[in-house]
Amino acid sequence: MSRRISQSITPTAEDVTALRGPFTKKGANDPLIVELRNQLSDAPAWLAKLSEDQELTRERLAEIREASAKRRAIIEALPEGDARDKALTELDVTEKIVEEMDGELAGVSAFSGMN
Repeated sequence: MSRRISQSITPTAEDVTALRGPFTKKGANDPLIVELRNQLSDAPAWLAKLSEDQELTRERLAEIREASAKRRAIIEALPEGDARDKALTELDVTEKIVEEMDGELAGVSAFSGMN
């Protein structure tokens, strides 16, 4: 016969509530899910109406850069997978274009004597 050693603890009702709390599914109206959705959709309002006949300033490019960084921080916290990879690839493309445009604008400012 082998020996069996066991240690355990019986939680109180308050313990159970505290242990379950962060993991309780609250559905689509969960305040945390709502905030996550808000953060993911937080982008400059004008961006949705952007077209190729409009001009962008360095300030507007900075707004895109900031929104992209916030979105990247959230997406990088997700587990690896196709959706995460696709979202990060899209952000990479966006950030590359913003950097290229910003560099071009900086070059124009330097040659025009403007800062």
